Amino acid sequence: MSKMLTSRTTIASLAQLASELSSHPLYAGIHTLPELRMFCERHVFCVWDFMTLLKSLQQEITCISLPWVPVRDPEAARLINEIVLGEETDEIEEGRHISHFQWYLEAMAEIGADTAPIQRFVKRLRQGIPTEVALADPAIPEESRTFTGVTLSFLDAPLHVRAAVFFYGREDLIPRMFLPMVEEFSRQGLPCERLVGYLQRHVEVDGGHHGPLAERLLERLFENDPRRAAAAHRSAVLSLEARKQLWDATYEAIHASNSRPTGRERHLREVGASP
Repeated sequence: MSKMLTSRTTIASLAQLASELSSHPLYAGIHTLPELRMFCERHVFCVWDFMTLLKSLQQEITCISLPWVPVRDPEAARLINEIVLGEETDEIEEGRHISHFQWYLEAMAEIGADTAPIQRFVKRLRQGIPTEVALADPAIPEESRTFTGVTLSFLDAPLHVRAAVFFYGREDLIPRMFLPMVEEFSRQGLPCERLVGYLQRHVEVDGGHHGPLAERLLERLFENDPRRAAAAHRSAVLSLEARKQLWDATYEAIHASNSRPTGRERHLREVGASP
């Protein structure tokens, strides 16, 4: 198989996976607050590792160590710093700046989702515990641990590979996933105002600002080298496959929880009655 054909196949895989993720049945499968809580308790780890991937790009493209030295590519530094500014210190209310991760935790609290596993995970990281050890917490859903493990596996990859994973697996994809969620949650009338605000903000900034910035950054890092592009695109496919596996597992977990009989149903079956 030629390099050209391989590249075309990879691009086709990216497009196919993005299309499948844009219309995943998970979005229409969340109808109740318990189901929404299950989703958020798994998705919050994606919100954390998004920032980790983003900061790995900033760390290499800009100078955040001492002594300071001029960056090699000021244009690339500007692009990544603009994205970090919005994600790490967004103004969500007049005069109030927080990270999108913190915003998500507030949204989880609003709907009564369990934030203990992610809070404990972050606390352990602050204590200097290695990420892979903190991630082994059995309270963390297995599908979240697997997805985040894939994201972390890219941190040692070349810069252009990480940038491709960031663009194709996050900035380009997120608006396509979050918009149907917003529409479905509104249709169901779920009381999740802060979560909807978070999702709408990402549809807005990723689709209209951060996405184009990430794409421009990626093109600069490719340096017109088809070998760089091919390697980056292959890794981007892996990131989209990991997302699909996470969504599939989350959808199955929600479906399984609905299939389990309630306590009243179990009691009625035991006494030979019908619910």
